[in-house]
Amino acid sequence: MKKVILLVMSILLSTACASIIKIKQDPFYDSFYKKTRFIMTKEEIKIYKYLPDKESKKEFIEEFWRIRDPDPATEENESKIEFENRIEYANKWFGSWNPYRGRDSYQDKEKLRGWNTDRGRIYIILGHPDQIISDGYLIRSHEDRRTGRAKNEIWYYYHYNLSIGFTMISGGEMKLTSSDSALRYAIGDAKLNMITTEFRGDIKRKFKFKAKFEDNMIVIMIPVTRISFQEKNEKLNFKFRITINVYHNHKKIDKIEDTKILSESEDELLKKKNILLEIPYEPTLKGKYYFDIIVEDLMSMSFSKYRNFVNYRH
Repeated sequence: MKKVILLVMSILLSTACASIIKIKQDPFYDSFYKKTRFIMTKEEIKIYKYLPDKESKKEFIEEFWRIRDPDPATEENESKIEFENRIEYANKWFGSWNPYRGRDSYQDKEKLRGWNTDRGRIYIILGHPDQIISDGYLIRSHEDRRTGRAKNEIWYYYHYNLSIGFTMISGGEMKLTSSDSALRYAIGDAKLNMITTEFRGDIKRKFKFKAKFEDNMIVIMIPVTRISFQEKNEKLNFKFRITINVYHNHKKIDKIEDTKILSESEDELLKKKNILLEIPYEPTLKGKYYFDIIVEDLMSMSFSKYRNFVNYRH
């Protein structure tokens, strides 16, 4: 049981170790990543943590909410609204920071906000419990708690056949103290279910690639099982749009844009594990280079864009 709780907490907290300086300096990080990391997939977390500038972060944020919009025909994104409502609810009922005390450090305030507590994180991911038992009594709404602080709570989610226990510790915070292996799977399912059906299958098999830099060449390796194609004249045709942002010592110095069109027979393709795309680039400055590589599969009918990174010291 203890191992299960530790595993779940590692999932909930795996991306919570950013520095306070970074949070304060980066408005995109502050307003987006700190909270949405709880509903991100592992791949999305990996990508966002390495995005080098505001332009790439803005593009990521737009794509992140686009694939979670249940009705693109309306102006509102219902999933985004629901997420923001959960943040507000968590802050109202699970936080213990008093904004009028005025003596807490920035870090103290973050720890005490409702969205950053154990109950808040689980609420953000799984939503409102089907039933709450507080010190042995049924809680019909959070207003019922106004009569006093509970020492123990159990949350029930019938859809996941799941119960989650919280216990008050010194300092007045409710900590996750009991659960079962179902919580880990419930968190994974809830994150995936926030993505609309149209994109859900593509997220699971998402278009991926590896990349490296050698001999003045950016080499992109795309698994043949991850790409889309059109068949014409007994040939399989592929088309990729490539964008590469080049950084030198953390400053953007170049942008490469290219489109690659390839055609191969089915027999030729079956012999390969990867399709190789090569982009020439000659470093001219001494120091550390960072290549932010975006590849879009133009033959795909839905989710087609993926990102990877290469570091190189010249």
